[in-house]
Amino acid sequence: MVSRGMALSRSLDRLAAIEDELKTHMASLEHESQLIAHWNVILTPGSSASLYPEVAAVLERRKEAIVRKAKEYHQTLGTLMGEEPLNVSVTITQLVAQKEKNQTRERELKEKRAKLKVFQGLPPNLELARHELGAARQRQMELVQLRERLLARMADSVS
Repeated sequence: MVSRGMALSRSLDRLAAIEDELKTHMASLEHESQLIAHWNVILTPGSSASLYPEVAAVLERRKEAIVRKAKEYHQTLGTLMGEEPLNVSVTITQLVAQKEKNQTRERELKEKRAKLKVFQGLPPNLELARHELGAARQRQMELVQLRERLLARMADSVS
């Protein structure tokens, strides 16, 4: 009888411990449920307790604009799909050849742009351009002579 009483006492103690644990767990779950409900109210766009009601309005406008644009794109896609598809067959060799042609043209353009840059300062009149070229050559010769005189003076002063 004593062992039966002890077994019943242990069972009652275990049940009490389990009951306390379940009550603690239940309180924790109720707290989490309240937090979830609170954040659902705060994060719901347009609610009075919302954190950023103006942000919600902006997001709604952006969503509407995106939906309109998606419908427009869908209509454009439908019209393009309805048209007869182009039968363009391009091979890799053709693509590579075209790429090489493009590169040579780019090089030619670069050279022509460099030439344009050189002649950019010259006037469009050919005679006037020749005159300016002659004046520039004359100025260059004067500068060369000046340099020679300066070098000669430097050599004289050193020796």
